[in-house]
Amino acid sequence: MRAFASILMIALVFTCNRALAQSEVMFEQYHVINTGQPSLYMPVMHYQHSKNWYAEARYNYEDVETFSLYLGRAFNGGKNAFNYSVVPMLGGSLGRWQGISTGLNIDVDLNDFFFSSQSQYSRSTGLYGDYFVYNWSEVGYQSLKWLYAGLSLQHTHERFAGSELQPGFMVGFTFNRFTIPLYTFEPFNSGRNFIIGVTMEWTHKKRKQPALVKDETTGRTTPFGK
Repeated sequence: MRAFASILMIALVFTCNRALAQSEVMFEQYHVINTGQPSLYMPVMHYQHSKNWYAEARYNYEDVETFSLYLGRAFNGGKNAFNYSVVPMLGGSLGRWQGISTGLNIDVDLNDFFFSSQSQYSRSTGLYGDYFVYNWSEVGYQSLKWLYAGLSLQHTHERFAGSELQPGFMVGFTFNRFTIPLYTFEPFNSGRNFIIGVTMEWTHKKRKQPALVKDETTGRTTPFGK
């Protein structure tokens, strides 16, 4: 299953590289450290087409050894210092947990303040129709160009296990297109856990061809301004 997920991740990268102008790609790698439990890594890749079509691939997110793929469309807007993005999605999962999901990603920026929320409702295709609702939200302040900090919250509701609320703190360091976020949830309880991440974001732009002009003296055609 891990090899299958890696192949699909690589395929998504090649798809992004062949896309049209102004497409956006972001890769996230999270390492989860839980007290008394084996550590876990969670790679996530986001791709947004120039026409705002959206794709997101995850591994070990819905469950361990589970690959998920979401498709949707981004609705972006804003003015001056206020900007927002809303992405409704529909996806499916294969592996240890199998099912279908609906999701919603929300990002809001206002000057140096930001809010981010990722929600999903997932239902198993198994015999008993197990389901869960999950939300990860964070609000923060970018105090410096390379530093931000804030509050984070995880909320999980499972059909048989009930609800679990995990408040926490976050701090992040940004260097060009790279960001290193650090999270701790329930830091004052014995069940505290930590998440260390590395994200990389870049934009593909289609190079504009220069205007060509003809030299009447020589008859040669050269790029404008040369």
